[in-house]
Amino acid sequence: MSKNIAIAIVMILLGVSGGFAYLRMSQPSETEDATVTGQCAKHQIAEAQCPWCNKALVKEMGPCPEHGVPEALCSRCNAALIPGFKAEADWCAGHKVPESQCVPCGNGSGECK
Repeated sequence: MSKNIAIAIVMILLGVSGGFAYLRMSQPSETEDATVTGQCAKHQIAEAQCPWCNKALVKEMGPCPEHGVPEALCSRCNAALIPGFKAEADWCAGHKVPESQCVPCGNGSGECK
């Protein structure tokens, strides 16, 4: 009976260690080069859509007709931009818009009102 228990424990340990090895290998490395994944590492958005790294996008996309800001920088139309604004320290948590676009805060000129 003790032999069966020992075998069961060994099998459980092998299964658990195999599971951890699988999880470790299936997750991308945090140090993975951003150009390999096509992601802008700083702004956490697709490299081709990053308006902070590709300034030409702002001019190419023109203004957002609904919100009066550049379409390339409109976080209300494209929520994927929010991590980029936060990385640039340009985010009003109180109003959930970029600080530079926050009308109640004076477009970044002061505290929330």
